[in-house]
Amino acid sequence: MLLLVEPVGEIGKGAVLRAAEDVVMRAVQRRLRRRWFADLKAEVLGWWVRTRSDQRLQSVMRSRLRNVLLWQIFRTIGQRAQPDTRLDAVVEFRITGRRDGGIDRYQLTLSEGRCRASRCGGGSPAVTLTLEPVSFLRLAGGTASAQRLLIAGKLKLRGDLVLALALPAALRLPRRRPRASSSTR
Repeated sequence: MLLLVEPVGEIGKGAVLRAAEDVVMRAVQRRLRRRWFADLKAEVLGWWVRTRSDQRLQSVMRSRLRNVLLWQIFRTIGQRAQPDTRLDAVVEFRITGRRDGGIDRYQLTLSEGRCRASRCGGGSPAVTLTLEPVSFLRLAGGTASAQRLLIAGKLKLRGDLVLALALPAALRLPRRRPRASSSTR
């Protein structure tokens, strides 16, 4: 799998296999949908982000894996999105913190009930979201909400506020889940 790129010795092979099995079983138990593989990838991303420290996520986002990881995340967002058919907008994500000091830009074009992700889109965005890399991973993995990131100043928003409020539902971003208590395991 693409997201399990770090050495297994950090958490143990057994834990990785159990976690992967849990993710697969949850996906299989849900009723089959057209976007099941994209949902599975989103679940794995959420697990990976939940189980890593901010320092580890930062180091991955400063490595050579950054481009591949961002491309895969935006591809999955594009596959999972279910925007309203009346919605016609371009949303731009700017992720800061590249090794060379630059910014990665990805655009999501929402039109006719579909979402298309592109790295260098040509449209002018209706909404621009600027995030640091760890905050973006936490948002995409469902461990942080856009509202909390906005209040904390880790998410900067420019453009149509009404569209920005509708984005999490339209893009089907994972929601923050409460942690399972140790007594249920």
